[in-house]
Amino acid sequence: MDKIQVSQIFIDDFEQAIEEQYKLLINNEAVVKLINELHATKAEVLEHISMFLDYLEDQTYCANCPGLVSCAKTKRHYQIKLQRRGKFIERSYAPCPLLSAQLDQDRRYWISDFDEELKTATIARIDEKQTRANAIAAAISVIKGETSRWLYFTGNHRTGKTYLMIAFINELLQRNNGQAAVISASTRFKELLDSAINDKQGYKTLFERYTDIDILGIDDFGNEYKSDFLRDQIVYPLLLERAKNKKITFFTSDFKISEIGTLYATTEAGKIRARQLVRLLKDYCGSELEIGGLSGLY
Repeated sequence: MDKIQVSQIFIDDFEQAIEEQYKLLINNEAVVKLINELHATKAEVLEHISMFLDYLEDQTYCANCPGLVSCAKTKRHYQIKLQRRGKFIERSYAPCPLLSAQLDQDRRYWISDFDEELKTATIARIDEKQTRANAIAAAISVIKGETSRWLYFTGNHRTGKTYLMIAFINELLQRNNGQAAVISASTRFKELLDSAINDKQGYKTLFERYTDIDILGIDDFGNEYKSDFLRDQIVYPLLLERAKNKKITFFTSDFKISEIGTLYATTEAGKIRARQLVRLLKDYCGSELEIGGLSGLY
């Protein structure tokens, strides 16, 4: 039986196709930079042509990144890396810049009781309405280290209080190497209350963590379940300790500070302790930062 002869035309076409692919690679700035970093010869590039083409495709897709949520790559949120190992060129994968930034931000948050997308909230996106001017000015003073005052944002629903607070906290985290917690007052105060009753050691650990964390944001303050015990054994001592330690503390609330005092005056005898809480808040927050108007961020 005669051997099948491979057509010279087919070989020529194949070699021409490879050469065209090589030209495609060396016409791309990112690929040329990689080739130079690897000190790869043309022969090595041709030997690993499929890896270099995959790298080119990967770079092209990422250059027009649709964002983490919409990423449609096979290995979502990861980029191809080509590295030299002695005589060999090998492929690996590493988190893309967006994922790396998100992971870094995740590490900066001990607790984040808010939508994940808000971890990218920035001051630049805040709609500069007159109703936000005082809040922005006060926050910038804190961010620059010009004051150690606490910030108390109040206003109606959908005015962007939570976004403002988190954007300012993100900015602080970018400028410092600290860690933050943004907590839902309803959820986390109940957690502290339960542990204070049922798990003394767990409560002690949690309490110390809350008092020591560099930045604490208390979201929806005033809407938590209230009792004399919560006020006297958890909320007031926690805030007092943070005040002593000069720790940055932010609040968002539907209520003014004076109204917090009314809400926490749960008994006749408790009114005096509620006034203590109000005095502490006013001493460290000064006046409330009232946010008005619907936010364009929602």
